Amino acid sequence: MATEQRTTIDGPALRGLFKAGARCLEANVDAINALNVFPVPDGDTGINMLLTMQASLSSPDLEAQRDVAGASRAIAHGAMLGARGNSGVILSQFLKGFAAGLNEVAAGDGAAMSRALAGAASAGYQAVGKPVEGTMLSVMREAAEAVDGADEEPHLVLRTALDAAVEALARTPQQLPVLAEAGVVDAGGQGVVAILAGIVAELEGVEPELTITAPVGAATGTIVSQAFLEHAEGEAFGYCTQFVILGEQLDPERMRIAVEAVAESTVVVGDERIVRVHAHAEDPGPLLSLGAEVGILDQINIQNMDLQHTEFRQRHTSGGETANVAVIAVARGAGFERIFRELGAAVVVRGGQTMNPSAAELVDAAANANARHVVILPNNSNIVLTAQQAAELSARDCSVVASKSMPQGIAALLAFNPEAGAEGNVASMEGALASVMSGEVTTAVRSTSIDGVPVSEGHQIALLDDKLVCANEHVSDALLALVQAAEPEHGTLVTLYRGESRGADEADADADALRAAHPGTEVEVVDGGQPHYHYLVSVE
Repeated sequence: MATEQRTTIDGPALRGLFKAGARCLEANVDAINALNVFPVPDGDTGINMLLTMQASLSSPDLEAQRDVAGASRAIAHGAMLGARGNSGVILSQFLKGFAAGLNEVAAGDGAAMSRALAGAASAGYQAVGKPVEGTMLSVMREAAEAVDGADEEPHLVLRTALDAAVEALARTPQQLPVLAEAGVVDAGGQGVVAILAGIVAELEGVEPELTITAPVGAATGTIVSQAFLEHAEGEAFGYCTQFVILGEQLDPERMRIAVEAVAESTVVVGDERIVRVHAHAEDPGPLLSLGAEVGILDQINIQNMDLQHTEFRQRHTSGGETANVAVIAVARGAGFERIFRELGAAVVVRGGQTMNPSAAELVDAAANANARHVVILPNNSNIVLTAQQAAELSARDCSVVASKSMPQGIAALLAFNPEAGAEGNVASMEGALASVMSGEVTTAVRSTSIDGVPVSEGHQIALLDDKLVCANEHVSDALLALVQAAEPEHGTLVTLYRGESRGADEADADADALRAAHPGTEVEVVDGGQPHYHYLVSVE
């Protein structure tokens, strides 16, 4: 039954609407993740948007804001600090523009909501260097254009915006051929629709209506990577406790309420058969008992954050002489983390595929670097915008060298000279990026077709500089095809960073096969320890 409609929206009401939008996003996060074009096991658009939304609602002064201007500013500030991945950064910019449209407004009417949506769309486009139609940008833009100049009641304005967003989302495959070939709509655009659907349903006093068609072969409910949970929001210490509950007729919402009663920084997602739990607690026992009461526990991972925090502080507490320039590197995998530290990175932020660090984490890392100028190596294309946002927010002078892979980041760090100035180092490091071709070998999580290359679920796929090269049944064959596509010349160095799924003996055999196939090419094997990817490869 619909509730009495509001003629204006104040601060507490806006907070309630955005909480409803976050709930709808969370309820559909697995399906949104499954829309990832590349069938790799780290499609995390939905997770990045969800964690950004949760961060937007955790701003400490949000509860006290009575007018809509103050509430929207607090929401935008929280999102800016908590933004994760490209989709999360763009979402945070939407919220920033939304707040700008409500500047000095005590209680927003329909016309104010129209201005706020226009501000959101404009800020999103301004945040992206080369905006692409058929993405979350165009979905938000068309939603805003549909209500341009509207002066109806807020629920009518936002309902019209939602309907336009749904239509825009349906057109994204026509605008981006890669979406049409993969048989999906844009994941970020779907996230925008989910948020608007939750907001409108809250206004209308009904349950959100949202249908997401996952691509054929997508295993909704299993695509979400467990690794993302390591980076849920929160500052509480104790034990970081993560586990999966397997069972029948599970109730994620009831489990979420139970977990929140005994722990902090909770993220609980899932369905009737599988629920994933992340929480911070002084005692992990009660959390595990909650899960064991309703199902079978799996993938249990407990880490002592107090010890981790102490070790971090011991490594990075400011002290001694302040350096002129220092480097922050984002890395995933024990081997890669060790390499970046050994090459001179002042701070290594754990993150990468499936666990993009937030802007706030990079800001904190810059503060701990003990240098007058900090250079950030994001080492992942999905973290570049977050790094740039962190550089703007940081109290220190920061530059971003836009490394899009960890092999690129290593090349850039090798060009770093601690005795040189910031400007010279940035130029040298940026120049080093072009000297490396980066490749990946991983397992396809669903069947699809990309750039005319058919992919079957379970096949090993190889990408070279983000372009799909091949899909084979065996890791070794995919690796050979990847290096062949790079066309190595005599004297070329090929470095194989083996992941946690590839044994040392297997990697040595793969290296021998490459040497035989490309005489005169130098091949090295390094333990990267990264999850999901059998190999990350550099060719230089």
